Amino acid sequence: MSKLQQRVIDGPFGPIQISHDRWPSVVARVHGTGMPTVTVVPDRDHGAINMGGHNIPTSRTRNRTRTAVVGDRTYELRPKGLRRAELWRNSTLIAHARGSFRSYAPGHTIPGLDARITWSQGIDPTDVAIGQAMILGFGAGAPGAVLRTIFFWVDNLT
Repeated sequence: MSKLQQRVIDGPFGPIQISHDRWPSVVARVHGTGMPTVTVVPDRDHGAINMGGHNIPTSRTRNRTRTAVVGDRTYELRPKGLRRAELWRNSTLIAHARGSFRSYAPGHTIPGLDARITWSQGIDPTDVAIGQAMILGFGAGAPGAVLRTIFFWVDNLT
């Protein structure tokens, strides 16, 4: 049985608590003051998000942009480099994220756990909950061809 891990990070509306269990069944929960609780099943390719018992439809484009639709809001997590990403809500930039090299290591089960997020003005608690969940579950940035190749071989040789 896995042990529940907890991490508290600073958010724009106060502390954000991230609770997660470890492999093999990784599930993370994001919640904070005034924020809806969001549950994430992290995976760069097939992650899932749930808010208030409702699944949030997500999709992935060829350029690795992740999209989530929540009511009348469309959130996009756009990779901008190896460890960088931008978070957009309805065509408005709401955050920049910077990941760590460690998040690309083989066996690292939560892609965006170590990401640092800089939030823009004009956001609300739902933006923070969904944005934090998307970055946590899908990671900040794309690994790039070199790291994908290295980690492909590391994964297959171990």
